[in-house]
Amino acid sequence: MKFSVKNDDYVMIIAGKDKGKTAHVKSLDRINHRALIEGDALKTRNIKAVKARRASDKGGRIEQPGTIDVSNLMPICSQCEKPTRVGYRIDEEGDKVRVCKKCGSTLEASKSTARKMDRKARIAAKKKEKEKRAENAANKEE
Repeated sequence: MKFSVKNDDYVMIIAGKDKGKTAHVKSLDRINHRALIEGDALKTRNIKAVKARRASDKGGRIEQPGTIDVSNLMPICSQCEKPTRVGYRIDEEGDKVRVCKKCGSTLEASKSTARKMDRKARIAAKKKEKEKRAENAANKEE
């Protein structure tokens, strides 16, 4: 089966408990249709605090990369910095390349794009939170 996501792509999660987060694809499991992704707290394990064998052994919550179904991922375009569907085109050299459906540029992995997307999401969340606080303060005054 052909995947729209490849190794080292920066993707946005479009479904599930981590919806809206961006992540980095480390590897693909083509048999089970899963992608191993690394991002913000995608999987946590509770490790029991046992007698420490080394100074670095600690108990508690440990964040790990997790797997997610490939259908729940959408690649992020490095030019328009938005999650996009993938098209295909044959370039001048005769190679088949992935193309952004929104802006038409070729898709390449870019870490800065994922960082910008995370920053935009945080700014939008802060803006919504400020608006809610203003509404609550106005309601309390009345």
